[in-house]
Amino acid sequence: MEEKKKPNWFLRVLSILFIIYISLTIAMQSGYYEAKLNERTTLTEEQMKQFEEDIKNGKEIDLNNYLAEQRRDFSNGATKAGVAVSNIIENVFAEGFTRLGDILKKLFT
Repeated sequence: MEEKKKPNWFLRVLSILFIIYISLTIAMQSGYYEAKLNERTTLTEEQMKQFEEDIKNGKEIDLNNYLAEQRRDFSNGATKAGVAVSNIIENVFAEGFTRLGDILKKLFT
């Protein structure tokens, strides 16, 4: 009778890390991170004109007045589900890496 081969955990972990690497590379190349960073830090032309006009008129300036403009919501059921799944995955990975760090800390201290 043949024995079952034991799974190679090193290759499994390496495969998972490779998939994460590819996913992050695609996210960076698609401009996802830049869009997230610039989401609240860029002003439209209209907002810039209002800002410049307020400076000329000597009004008190609060940047939140210019950045707080509501954006249109283009979400639908599919995008909301995608965001929910993405948030779950993000939380799992964040918690997993935190635990992995704690385990490694205990092993090497």
